Amino acid sequence: MKRILITVLTLCITIPAFAQKDKIREEIDIKVLRGELNDVSEFLIKNVNGDVEIQGYDGNEIIITGTKVIEKKKGDITREEADEFYLKKEKIGDKVYVYFYAPGVQVKFKDGKINYNIGWDRKEDRFLRKFEYHFDIKVMVPDYLYVSASTINDGDVTIADLKRGVNAGNINGAVLIKEISGRTQANTVNGDIEVWFANSPKEDSEFNTVNGTIEIYSPKDLSTVVTFESLNGELYTDFENVKRLPNRLNKEKDGKGFRYRISKQSPIQIGQGGPEMEFKMVNGSVYIRERKS
Repeated sequence: MKRILITVLTLCITIPAFAQKDKIREEIDIKVLRGELNDVSEFLIKNVNGDVEIQGYDGNEIIITGTKVIEKKKGDITREEADEFYLKKEKIGDKVYVYFYAPGVQVKFKDGKINYNIGWDRKEDRFLRKFEYHFDIKVMVPDYLYVSASTINDGDVTIADLKRGVNAGNINGAVLIKEISGRTQANTVNGDIEVWFANSPKEDSEFNTVNGTIEIYSPKDLSTVVTFESLNGELYTDFENVKRLPNRLNKEKDGKGFRYRISKQSPIQIGQGGPEMEFKMVNGSVYIRERKS
């Protein structure tokens, strides 16, 4: 291996499983029906505590299952309290959003993006701090949709068999993407990233982590330009046709006109070049490998 330095809809149908003195556990069962997806191009799901598992398939509905566990830190939990924690569904424009919701969660939509925040200042926030909450979510999604999926704590993000691409994020956990085609983005703060491309990528890809390793597996006909930045890490590959490209000259506009900066890292070309793979990390290395199966 070479070593290279360098309209609002809400729905949460649950089936009670069991309740203890301080804990309630339920099954999650949500569907986005075919008629709701006629003009939809993207599906976004946001979790806070727990796994998110996405499976692409050739169907025409989004099917969401899994488990919800709500635990009160002190005292008995009531049904009314547990019902304050659920997955909320909204369709806005050509996007369907499903996200964890509870008192204290603040959600805003602007320019096709979701601004999601859990604050700690209001009365609702004080309510939220009385509980532990954990959602393990599984989703069957039509493989023609672009998917954005994320979680924050105590879980991994796993995605498989999508044709249009994915944007996957995690804070304290890993991201695993399998048999993916299309534009691919993945980022973590504390966690590894592993991506298996079904075909050599034809679109740009971006990968970022603060503390973690990134592993990329691609068919042997990979042709790409790689840019790599890491304070404490290196880039490795077992592809044979590799060469270093000249440093890039970046043009930036400022108050007096334009200025030019030479990038610190020179790009690496694999194969004949083409779409870019961009890697930015603080502590961690990148491995670009030829997949054998």
